[in-house]
Amino acid sequence: MALNAEIQALESVEQFTEFAYEQGWTDGLPVVPPTRSLVENALRYVVRDRYEVLGTVFPGDGEATIEKVVINAIMAGCRAEYMPVVIAAVEGLVDPALMITTTQSTGGAAIFSMVTGPIVGTLEFHTREWIFGPNGGRANATIGRAIRLVLWNIGRAKPGNLVKGTMGHPAAWSYCIGEEQQLNPWPSMHVDFGLDTSDSAITVMKSGEHFQLEVPLNIVGLNECITLLARAINRMGVPMAAGKRAYVFVLNPTLAQAFSDAGYSRQKVQAAIAERAIKYTYDWQSGETPGAAIPFADPDRKAPSERPISQSPVLEDEIHLIVGGGVAPQKGQCVLICSLNSVGLPMITKKIATRAS
Repeated sequence: MALNAEIQALESVEQFTEFAYEQGWTDGLPVVPPTRSLVENALRYVVRDRYEVLGTVFPGDGEATIEKVVINAIMAGCRAEYMPVVIAAVEGLVDPALMITTTQSTGGAAIFSMVTGPIVGTLEFHTREWIFGPNGGRANATIGRAIRLVLWNIGRAKPGNLVKGTMGHPAAWSYCIGEEQQLNPWPSMHVDFGLDTSDSAITVMKSGEHFQLEVPLNIVGLNECITLLARAINRMGVPMAAGKRAYVFVLNPTLAQAFSDAGYSRQKVQAAIAERAIKYTYDWQSGETPGAAIPFADPDRKAPSERPISQSPVLEDEIHLIVGGGVAPQKGQCVLICSLNSVGLPMITKKIATRAS
């Protein structure tokens, strides 16, 4: 059985902010004091033993007990009723099938999480205008931040030590959305992963690129909208890693409803995008020595690429759709998020267990 969390005694709550910085418990933003009363109240929303070990969190391999996860979620600002969502997210992080090693490598991927099902409404996720924030949605911001603090404090994912991300990822502070419920014409995305429509779930993804694109439905029509979505995959550029891929399109409700009205299920849209999408990959070898730099005479010379190009078809099961964002009848802004992956699955979905379920 894992040991319970340490108890620190401070003279006043006001001291906690500076104390947390001194202890290295924060990723740079202030954190909420996880007092005994807050921890005990939050544990009432979890259907597991407080000392149960969910697994070890890479790269430091710290043990993620229920209690320690709850403490980090409280520091992130989570309300007690958010705990089942955070627990399910951590179950995804520690699942050997996901392998989050990529998130701590030089590529610097971020953990992107999508909450789907009835719990989105229950917890009052912000799912429309400015869905990716800042939007004032406490569930969005704090659940995403809780995932980061679990990686930071339990996984010891601190830059310069065990984390070698060359540039990092600005969304890694908090990268969580909820699926739109009322304006969604299709069943929840988690149905594609074998769960029931009535379930609630969280999908965690090792994400790299985040790209906003315009899909002007009222100008080009549905057929061209499919082409624009497919071309967005090409615009991601040279992939940073091999392995299983995932492309998550966040479609605004207007575009999703237009597809549905035309008889398109989510699966049919995904298949149509995959059929038209071609991802270009390049030979990264420069000369006989992998990675060797070869000097050239004129850096300003405009010349075609000397790298051979191959075409790799995008598979239907690599395309995923989720509905969210504001209603946009004129210019259908959507977002495409690409996985950054070399080993394991690019994303994984976990059912959220609540006392009611």
